[in-house]
Amino acid sequence: MTDELAERPRILVADDDPSIRRLVCTFLEREQVEVDCVADGAEAIDLLKQHSYSIIFLDLVMPIIDGFGVIAYLSRNPPAIKPIVLVMSSHAERRFREVDPDVVAGMLRKPFDVSELSNVVRLCLEGAAQIPERLFYSKERALQEYSTQAAAARSVR
Repeated sequence: MTDELAERPRILVADDDPSIRRLVCTFLEREQVEVDCVADGAEAIDLLKQHSYSIIFLDLVMPIIDGFGVIAYLSRNPPAIKPIVLVMSSHAERRFREVDPDVVAGMLRKPFDVSELSNVVRLCLEGAAQIPERLFYSKERALQEYSTQAAAARSVR
């Protein structure tokens, strides 16, 4: 993996719903970040082996390998700089309680609007501790860890 986080933030979006994936990816591309968009967990894992990510937006219900499989992969193979993993789900708290809180920072409820997504991305990239009400967080420390690591990477440049 290359040290891409010190340059331009890179975000991974994994969702099998083409309309949600297209909406999120189009929006993020306008935010001046690198975006990789995939339709299933197997593709997400392939990209995780190649790149470092600041943020990962992850649907839990996907074909081939689901979001839980991607979370398990991240748990077994933690990246050098821990990404902020946000689950996107319409199943609210029920499925969110099943995820590994050491990997997943929070959940963005579907449906969400683009301004909400914008706020979440900005807060994650800035390492802010303030979070929107509609975003459930399993552990705030994921933001703090990313913020600390990203700041260290910027100071090395």
